[in-house]
Amino acid sequence: MLRMLRPALDSFAIETQICMEPSAAVDAVSQRRLDAVIVDWSAGCNPLRILRATRNSSWNRQATILAMVNAGEEMRAALRAGANFLIHNPSDLGGVSRCLRAAYGTMLLLRRKVARCPVDIPVLAKFSEEGNIEARVTDISLGGLALQTKQPLEMQRQVSLSFMLPATDVLIHIAGTVVNADKNGRVGICFEFVPDSDLKFLEKWLAAQFVKLQEAEIPTSERTVSVQ
Repeated sequence: MLRMLRPALDSFAIETQICMEPSAAVDAVSQRRLDAVIVDWSAGCNPLRILRATRNSSWNRQATILAMVNAGEEMRAALRAGANFLIHNPSDLGGVSRCLRAAYGTMLLLRRKVARCPVDIPVLAKFSEEGNIEARVTDISLGGLALQTKQPLEMQRQVSLSFMLPATDVLIHIAGTVVNADKNGRVGICFEFVPDSDLKFLEKWLAAQFVKLQEAEIPTSERTVSVQ
């Protein structure tokens, strides 16, 4: 099946990372943002562990999951575990391509949500326990943003902040959670609440910025991981 997947993925210009061991797959879905995860249910790779790790990952809880399954119980188990699409065994290149084509639209919608736009916006962020901290927003997406602070912060801290997007006079209000952080003060925030009017404006602003980035040939896409 892997031999069948490669040409199908290549036809969609999807870059892949092959993980032959469950531990490598869990590391991949836990540490990197991915467009999709493909799991071979029959390969003895502990698929339930991989799907749970994907759905529990702050990066990939909404990633598109495709499961390669045999008919019967494997199909039902994959759907119960949260797979979005099924690739049936056995399947030819045409069948695999049709499934990928159906999944590709979902992947593009997710990519639009998580694609990040570089910015440099000074803010005063209010963190639970630490209080107000001066920081700079260094990139932003519809689902989160990155901050650079002067001090390291701990995971799972709640944060609220407001800022104006470049070349606008609209104040964006954000409430979120720290989902990754390092000792140098780089902090990743996942949005928990954004007012509807602010979110619509942010979506419109980001769409315009991504057009500019594409014209400048700055890549904003992520990768797909295939697990065998």
